[in-house]
Amino acid sequence: MRSLLNFLLRFKTLILFLILEVVALVMISSSHNYHQSVTYGAARSVSGFFARRLENGRSYFRLKQINQQLVTENLILRREIEELRPLPQSGFITVSDTVKGTAYSYLTAAVINNSVNKQKNFITLDRGSIHGVTTGMGVASAEGIAGVVVGVSRKYSVAMSLLNTDFRLSARFARNDYFGSLAWDGKNYRFAQLSEIPHHVAVNQGDTIVSSGYSAIFPAGLVIGTLTGEQKKGGDFVTLKVQLSADLKKLTNVYIIGDINRVERDTIEAEVINE
Repeated sequence: MRSLLNFLLRFKTLILFLILEVVALVMISSSHNYHQSVTYGAARSVSGFFARRLENGRSYFRLKQINQQLVTENLILRREIEELRPLPQSGFITVSDTVKGTAYSYLTAAVINNSVNKQKNFITLDRGSIHGVTTGMGVASAEGIAGVVVGVSRKYSVAMSLLNTDFRLSARFARNDYFGSLAWDGKNYRFAQLSEIPHHVAVNQGDTIVSSGYSAIFPAGLVIGTLTGEQKKGGDFVTLKVQLSADLKKLTNVYIIGDINRVERDTIEAEVINE
């Protein structure tokens, strides 16, 4: 107590000055419209600054929820696109499936394990046989193709990543439909190689490469990447370098894609090829 009294007595002049300053400011701001507006404006600026910081923090912690909502919305849009595909104009009659005539089914999944720094990389997903997942289904993100399911348990599945030297995919040019075989060479995780392209095909840097639809894994037209302009010639064909559109190092949410007519297609192809 004595120390407090000594402090007050020692700085009584300064304390009295500060009190009078506060009183003067309050009186000025309350008696003049201009000063009121300045005071309120300063208060609003300060409160707005902290409100923005608080909202930015809230938004950061909502990113996971927002990302999941976007994946779900994209899934709905993909299903609607499948339903709106035009009917063939060749005279054949299209028989509707039980899923509104769609050719592919889509299921969202979260990535729970992933690697990009090995020669044979795999992706573990939180969907399994109880969710309808089977081997041979495609895996893609909103940015592009990611892999194909090679193993399934009751609640989980494992996909061979596109970043696996055993992975092969039929891919084509979006603008002219020439197709080749896409594979990863085990080097840079952002690039793959498109081979078996004839020399006479005109290629340009930035050309978009998409899935051909020739396999029963991915529908035609899914984005894979763009040409970088680098070429490697040999024999009758040229090999092109493709920058992958999907950054598989950032993979968090994906779609598992199933071809509804795959069993019928595989059956007839096996019967004809094995004759």
